[in-house]
This record gives sequence, C-alpha cells and structure tokens, in this order.
Amino acid sequence: MTYERIGGEAIANAALDDFFQRAQEDDLLAHLVGPVISPGVRAFMAAALDLDNNDEARLTPALAWLSEEGLEDDDLDHMVGHLVLALEARGLDDDLTAEIADRAEALRDAALGVWPEDDDEDEDEEDEVAA
Repeated sequence: MTYERIGGEAIANAALDDFFQRAQEDDLLAHLVGPVISPGVRAFMAAALDLDNNDEARLTPALAWLSEEGLEDDDLDHMVGHLVLALEARGLDDDLTAEIADRAEALRDAALGVWPEDDDEDEDEEDEVAA
C-alpha cells in the first residue's frame, strides 16, 4: 500500500492509531473494535486511506466480516467521522480529507453487505410484485 498522497506511511499509521483510539472510546463502536483491533476494521480504514489503490476485490473478506459483526449505518457514520477527525488532527487539508471520507462512504454498501447483485434481485422481485 502507498500513502504518498496523505504524506506517507508514518502519517497513515498515526491517523489509524488516532482513529482506533477514538473508535475504542466510542460506545457505539466498542463491539466492533474492542481492545484488539479487528482485521475487518483495519482493512476498511486502510482502504479508505490508500487513495491510489482501487482493488476493492481484495477487501471482500474483511468487509464481509464487518457485515457479519452487525455493522449498521450509524456505526459506519461514526467510523468515518472518527477517521475525519484523526486526519484533521494530522494536518491534512480539507480537500484530501473530504476525498478520503468520500472513499470510505463509497465502501459503505460493501461494508454493510449490500452487493450490486442484491440490488438487481430486489428490482426483479419488485417487478414480479407489480405484475
């Protein structure tokens, strides 16, 4: 992974450490991150920070794990919010922070276990009901 756009691996690691501390102290996220950071949360946040890597297929197992753990929309909102605060604390500019937050949001459906083929099935079911 490269983190050149955010200032390098040291900045990424500091932001992740800050994020994990914030998340561990958040009652809403405590069941997801716990005292030992889960591989799913780590992979999700690393993917959000790695702006130059668009290979989301490698994240499927980690994102599925998050979904299995009961990740809700509110959980992901808090995760993204803590990431933004961690990035701001590292001095990242607003545009880059917004881009990272947007990337994390783009992973929302995958993290919540909603896959594109699920949407097609729902549309097919709606069409059958309408007929």
